[in-house]
Amino acid sequence: MKRMLHIYKVVAVVFLLSVKAISSSAQVCEWRLANPVYNPVDPDGAGPATGTVSFTLQVHTTSGTITQVSGISVGWCWQTANAMLPTGINCGLSVPPPSNVTVNPVLAGLGFTYNNVDQCSGTVNFSTGGETFNRRSSGSFDGGVFDLSTTWVDLFTVTLWSLGSSAPHGGYVALNSSGVSPNVPAGIAFGSYALSDVPGGEYVVNSLTYTSPLPLVTGPVPVTFSRYDVKCSDRGTALTWSTSVEYNSNYFEVEKSANGSGTDWKAIGRTPAAGSSAIQQNYQYLDLEAGAAAYRIRQVDLNGRATYTDIKRSSCEAKSINVLLYPIPAKDRLTVAIRSSRAARTNLNVIDATGRIVLRQSNTIINAGSNNVLLDVHTLPAGEYILVSSDPSVYINQKFVIAR
Repeated sequence: MKRMLHIYKVVAVVFLLSVKAISSSAQVCEWRLANPVYNPVDPDGAGPATGTVSFTLQVHTTSGTITQVSGISVGWCWQTANAMLPTGINCGLSVPPPSNVTVNPVLAGLGFTYNNVDQCSGTVNFSTGGETFNRRSSGSFDGGVFDLSTTWVDLFTVTLWSLGSSAPHGGYVALNSSGVSPNVPAGIAFGSYALSDVPGGEYVVNSLTYTSPLPLVTGPVPVTFSRYDVKCSDRGTALTWSTSVEYNSNYFEVEKSANGSGTDWKAIGRTPAAGSSAIQQNYQYLDLEAGAAAYRIRQVDLNGRATYTDIKRSSCEAKSINVLLYPIPAKDRLTVAIRSSRAARTNLNVIDATGRIVLRQSNTIINAGSNNVLLDVHTLPAGEYILVSSDPSVYINQKFVIAR
């Protein structure tokens, strides 16, 4: 009987561990660096610092709630050419929280501290989002228990001394992932990063500030992306994205990595940005060549500074369609998506209902492959039009509607 009870206990423990493993692996979290603040006052008046910069580390779940979160090991990467640790801060291992790291008061009240902090835990050398990083900081956030939901939670705020005299004054900071995800390419995730609960389950945490590092500069970030999707359509690969806020934004470039590795990026299209906007702006691009590829959106502001969306991959089939017009109905702009077997130069003519050419875009260059040509139609009244090409080898004869 004792032997049977022992077997039952072993089976029960194995079952509970299996259930826990399934529960843990099914839940996914995200973290990001946010809320950059720059103060242009030299903190000690002695140089070389030009001011101070701070940022906050935040985490949430992508769905549902994880109860009894008790431990988070995490860190960030920064650029020593643009920022430095405040004078007197230990670069190496510091068991108590260093003075330049402030824990969220609510979580501090629950017993959490940022411990075993090593702000020079690794000399790294990697590039992401157009920036190169050479220093890694890490530590363990534990000592209490809280429930984590889809609402973003501030863990702690970090303060560095800036070295730059122009924006971004403190350079950029990047946050790695605890596991491979669409946000972090294979082989780059930090295995030492993790989020765990009281029963001992560990959860994957993907980074939203790896491929899009955070600029340490005062004022609003040029663009806040609210949506970015890459999906297959009956015409090829459709990219759509939206912004909730734009500040001094110039244009967006669609970049494609044809082998999907994320290392051989090529700009395949450009779309003007809104400039400054506090309402949602929607954008789209159609890649008629499609195929297995990785995509990202590069946003460039009026100062020439660029930020990037996350990387998204797809394997869409290229269709036989040669020309597609969107959006229909058009309002201010009309995109002409063309897939051509050869390079050509043509005039694109917009003809109204009376047969008059009301808009001409001369010497339009069509490259072999996928093209997206943008027509500015904001001066044309509402109604039906026909778009035709002067080169018969790039045959275009399609109706479209302008709505006001």
